[in-house]
Amino acid sequence: MDNKNRDDTKVTPAAEPVRRRRTLPTIWIVPIVAALVGGWLIWRTASDRGPLVTITFETAEGIEAGKTKVKYKAVDVGTVENVTVSEDLTHVLVTARMVKQASPYLTQGSRFWVVKPRLGTGGISGLTTIVSGSYIGIDPGAGDAETSFKGLEDPPLVQTNTPGRRFLLTSSRLGGLAPGVPIYYAGIQVGEVLGYEFTQDWGELHIPVFVHAPYDRLVRPNSRFWNTSGIEFSYGPDGPALSIESLQTLATGGVAFDTPGIENPNDPAAEGSTYPLFENQRSVEAARYTRKLPFLVHFDGSVRGLRPGSPVEFKGIRIGQVTDVKLAWDQASNSVRIPVTLEIEPERIDSAPTPSDPSAASADYDRVDALVRRGLRAQVQTGNILTGELVVALDLFPASPPATLDTSGPLPELPAEPNVLDTATRSLTGLMDSLSKAPIGETVEELRAAVHSAGVLLGGPATTQAVASLSSTLVELDRTMRTVSGEAGPMIRALREASESVAAIGTEAEATLKSTNRVVGSAQPVVQDMTGLIRELATAARSIRVFADYLERHPEALIQGKR
Repeated sequence: MDNKNRDDTKVTPAAEPVRRRRTLPTIWIVPIVAALVGGWLIWRTASDRGPLVTITFETAEGIEAGKTKVKYKAVDVGTVENVTVSEDLTHVLVTARMVKQASPYLTQGSRFWVVKPRLGTGGISGLTTIVSGSYIGIDPGAGDAETSFKGLEDPPLVQTNTPGRRFLLTSSRLGGLAPGVPIYYAGIQVGEVLGYEFTQDWGELHIPVFVHAPYDRLVRPNSRFWNTSGIEFSYGPDGPALSIESLQTLATGGVAFDTPGIENPNDPAAEGSTYPLFENQRSVEAARYTRKLPFLVHFDGSVRGLRPGSPVEFKGIRIGQVTDVKLAWDQASNSVRIPVTLEIEPERIDSAPTPSDPSAASADYDRVDALVRRGLRAQVQTGNILTGELVVALDLFPASPPATLDTSGPLPELPAEPNVLDTATRSLTGLMDSLSKAPIGETVEELRAAVHSAGVLLGGPATTQAVASLSSTLVELDRTMRTVSGEAGPMIRALREASESVAAIGTEAEATLKSTNRVVGSAQPVVQDMTGLIRELATAARSIRVFADYLERHPEALIQGKR
C-alpha cells in the first residue's frame, strides 16, 4: 500500500515548450515568381539584344529617334535610338540598335544610306517611303566586325550580292556621264556607270562600271567601249551624219560597247579589267589602225576649213587625217607659209607591210617616194561646199615639176600642188585687173555715139522715103507673081508635052537605028553618031522635065531667076 502511495505521489516531469518553425508566408510566393520571371526576361532580352552601331550622315533628314527603322531587303533589322549633332557641327550621329541576327552584317564593308524618294539618272526610286516613311538601308559587305560607319548620301547603284562584274574605263574627259547612266550592248541595257574620279596626278579620269550577269561574259579582252551621250552630229565630206543610241541616252547619256569576234570561244575578261573610253563609235573604228606615218606639207594658199582631224584622201578614199595646222614665218624667203602635219595609216592599204616587219616604216616611205617621183602631190580640196570643210587630197599630177620626198627635216615633207580654188581665184583676179585697165569708159562712149547716129539715120526723111519706095516695089512684085502664077500652068503643061514628044522621038529613033544597024551592018561611024544623038535627045528630055517640075514648084523663078 505504501508502494502504491509512493507510485501515486511520484512527481510527473514538466513538458518541454513546443518550438514553432518560421516559414515564408504564402503571399510572398507571387513576387518571388514575378522576380524570377522578370530576371529571366531581362536575361533573355539582354541575350537577344543586338549590337549598338553609330552611323554618320551629313543631315538627319527623314530620320526620327524611336521611329526610323533599319531594313535589309525590306526586313527590320534595327531601330534608331538616338540622333545627335557632332561636336564640330559638321554632321549628325545616328545611334541604332540592331537585332542579334544582324551582327554578321556589321563589317567594315557594310554600307548604310537613307531610303527616301529620289529622282536621278537611273529613274525614280523610294516611292514606297511616301506612305511608310523614310528608313535606313543596309548593304552587307566583307571585312572585320565594325560598329561605326559613314553613311552614304546616295544609295549604292549596285548591291554587294548583285551578280555581275565590275570593270574600269579610262578617259581624259567625262563627256556627260554620271553615276547611274546605262551601259548598252547591241541596244540592250546590260549595266550602269558607278561613278568617276580623277587619278592622283589629275591627268585622267577613272570611271568604274558594272555589267550584270550573264551579260558580263560579253566583255572580252578585245572589247571596245565608247561614249553615246546625247546626239552625235557631224557634217563632213561625206555629208551630214546623225547618231543616237536611245532616247534615254539623249536625256541622261550612256556608254556602249561591242566585242569583235564574239563568236570565238575566248575567256571573258577578268573582273577589274581596264579599257579606254573612246569619244564615239567612229573613234573606235579609227583605233583599229595603230600604225601612223607622219608627213609634213607646206601650203601657200588659204586653208580656211582645214583643221586637226580633217581627212587625208587618196583617189577619194580616206587613208589618214590631219594632226596639226600652224602658221610659220619663213625667214629665208621672207614669206608666210602654212605647215600642215598629217598622218597616213598604211594599214588602210591592203598591200601595206605587217607591223611585225621591222622595215615596215622604211618600206612605206620608199613607196611614197616612188609615188612622189611619179607625180604624187598634196592638194587642199573642198570636201563639202555647204560647210566649207576642206580635205588634203593626195593624187598624181604627171605634169608637175619633178620632185622627191624631202627627208632632210624632222618629218618627211610631201610636195604640194596649188589649190584649184586659189588658182581660179588668181586667174579671176588677173582677169579683173585686165578689165580694170581696159578703156571700158571710152568704148562705152563710142558705142553710145554709134547708137545715137544710127537712131538719127533711121529717123531721117531719107530713110522714111526709102521705106515707102520699098513698100511700093513689094506691092508691084506681089502683083507680078500672081500674074506669073496664073500663066505658069499652061507653060508647064506645054513643056511636059514637049518632053514627052522628044521621048517618043527618041524611042522611034532608037528603033530606026536598030533597023539601020541591021541594014548597014558595017557602018560603025554612023551608028556611033546616031547613038550620041539619041543620048543627047534623052538628056534634053530629062532637062526639060526637071525644068518643068522646078517651074511648077517655083513659078517666081521666071522673073527672079533660080535661087
